[in-house]
Amino acid sequence: MKILISGIFILSILSVSLLYANYDSMKKDLEEYTPQKSFAIIAEPGIQETETFPDDAHGVAEIKTLKMGYEREISNPNSRFVEMGVDEKILKRLSGISSDQDALIKHIQQKIRLNEIKVIAVLRNPAIQAAQKKVMAEIQSFDQVMNLDNTLTQYASFTKTINNKVGPLKGKDSIRMSYPFPGLSSLKGRIVQSQVAMLIEKMQIINKQVLRDIETVYWDLIFVVKSTKITMETIDAFRRLEGVATSLYKSGKTSFQDVIKINIKIEELKEDLVTLKAKKKNIEIRILELLSLPANIDLGKTVVAPQPPETPQAEALFPIAREHRQELKVIQFQIRKLTSMVEMSESMIEAPLTLGFSTSENDIINTTGTNAPKEAFATQTMAAMKNNSPTKPLYGLDEPWLAQTRQNLSSLRQTLVSQENATNRMVRNAWFKTDKNRREFSLYQNRILPLAKSSLDVSTKEYEAGSIPFSQVIDSYTYWLKVKLTIAKKQADLGTSFAELENIVGKKL
Repeated sequence: MKILISGIFILSILSVSLLYANYDSMKKDLEEYTPQKSFAIIAEPGIQETETFPDDAHGVAEIKTLKMGYEREISNPNSRFVEMGVDEKILKRLSGISSDQDALIKHIQQKIRLNEIKVIAVLRNPAIQAAQKKVMAEIQSFDQVMNLDNTLTQYASFTKTINNKVGPLKGKDSIRMSYPFPGLSSLKGRIVQSQVAMLIEKMQIINKQVLRDIETVYWDLIFVVKSTKITMETIDAFRRLEGVATSLYKSGKTSFQDVIKINIKIEELKEDLVTLKAKKKNIEIRILELLSLPANIDLGKTVVAPQPPETPQAEALFPIAREHRQELKVIQFQIRKLTSMVEMSESMIEAPLTLGFSTSENDIINTTGTNAPKEAFATQTMAAMKNNSPTKPLYGLDEPWLAQTRQNLSSLRQTLVSQENATNRMVRNAWFKTDKNRREFSLYQNRILPLAKSSLDVSTKEYEAGSIPFSQVIDSYTYWLKVKLTIAKKQADLGTSFAELENIVGKKL
């Protein structure tokens, strides 16, 4: 029996010694193991290592992508202009000579077409270029965010094994206090993104305002040109009437007052021609200003653009305007920017929504299980970090700025609601003007003008026959002139009001 017990004891000793020998070997291998450079470890004192400073994996990569996307969008504005009603074919054709002032001058001295001067305006207008440069300047803020985080990361890597209170340590660094703070790179990138997007929308506002100004001044020019032609035709008609009145006066059928009144009317119309000529020059200078060309240029013949297309009912334009109107988008991006700023401030000041037990600290865990001397993840929360450092980097600071920002954010949200409601009213008013001008233009051109022309012809023949007084025939000539001028005015008003409607809606209709 003793022999059996002794044998079992010897076998147990041998098996334990084998296990202990394997454990020592494993422990030695573990101590000699060197992790890959991609792992975040604390170097042993005296060990020289080559360390890179990788970007914040998600935040900085996303920021770089956003930056390149915005740069491509600003450098190639063709799609943006096409959406606002600029003809793509004309845009490609005139892009080659947009920077050649002499070539542009020769081009516009031949003929003035609405689509062409719109393209020239978006390519050369200083206000549009200034807004574009402002966006390009703001895009550089992405680099500032990335460079700041890279600098803080390098600083943290140089000081991560030093505690100013106790000197060099081989301790760990808390992930809660690391640079950049977890998630803040993405928040800062989102803030810059909102700012850039807001400036892009402001640039779009300037773009559409320039296009609206171009259309407005173009239709004013059309009205002046047509008014000049109508006035000259009316002067010729009055001169023919003067011949009739002179013949009747010589035959004793009328008095010389008829001839005098006709001459007075002719002189008034001649003065109107002088006024129209001066007004045309003012309009041309305004066009040259929008095209960024010298003011001493004589523009070519004006080509009348087609009438604006039929517009849907105002109620159908309400959702379109809420979706595309750039003024609303500016407020939306301001709200997004302030929301990100509040979130970033709260993440650095206030307690998180979770206890952070799933956060892995920058510490190497050699053992695990029930007998492990330390848990791999935290099991309790602390009021402060080591050396009485606060749990949050800005904990304990006064929060008046944060309270102010929250109030501004609430104000912007109410402002957005107010502007959305005002958009419906503005769309309705602009649609009403467009519809009214379209109906009145059709009324005068298709129904009233033929009647006025018939009245003019009949009254002229009756006056020659001596059956009606001179007052009636002069009224017919005056009303015919009024109708012709009204048609020209309603055509210009229709083009102007339609451009204003598109400006409010924020897209080409």
